[in-house]
Amino acid sequence: MRALPVLGVVLLLAGCSLTGDDGGGGAQVTEDELENTVLQPADVGPSFMVFDEGPQRNADQPAGRSARDRFGRTGGWKARYRRPGTMRTTGPLVIVSLVDSFDSDDGAAEELAAVGADLDDGEPPWQEVSAPELGDEALARTLQQSGVSFFRVAWREGNVVASVEVNGFTGKVSAEDAAALARKQAQRVSEAAA
Repeated sequence: MRALPVLGVVLLLAGCSLTGDDGGGGAQVTEDELENTVLQPADVGPSFMVFDEGPQRNADQPAGRSARDRFGRTGGWKARYRRPGTMRTTGPLVIVSLVDSFDSDDGAAEELAAVGADLDDGEPPWQEVSAPELGDEALARTLQQSGVSFFRVAWREGNVVASVEVNGFTGKVSAEDAAALARKQAQRVSEAAA
């Protein structure tokens, strides 16, 4: 009769090891959940119109990393928004929300490192700004060109790399605008990973 309690403990321990841990310790988002992990119309406000959304295609891949299966990438989704404005319009005029999933946390970490290297090595190079606390690791960069400011926040949560890029007229858009939108998207990623 003592075998039953021991068997129960063995089954309990076996169940604990089958909880879906990927060995990387991070959150896991599946490819079929990606659509809900980019910014949605309710996140950006009624003045923005979506002009490009759906699965990422070859043209959406970064130069130099165009292989859609790089680092074990399993899929990606995009949502791009814009609104009309003048030089007096405050806040972003264009918002780009991207997400890529990978078969491991390590693949996602490699992708985030490559995103940072792309921005740092660009011509002209993007300048580092303080990154909001998002996911497992995050980076933020800015670029000013011809009176337009660009801000990009990218982060990794588990097997996902997500990013938000905004642009608008210099002095009218800020790193905090990008960070606020990134926090909304990060919430969506966290919910999908739960």
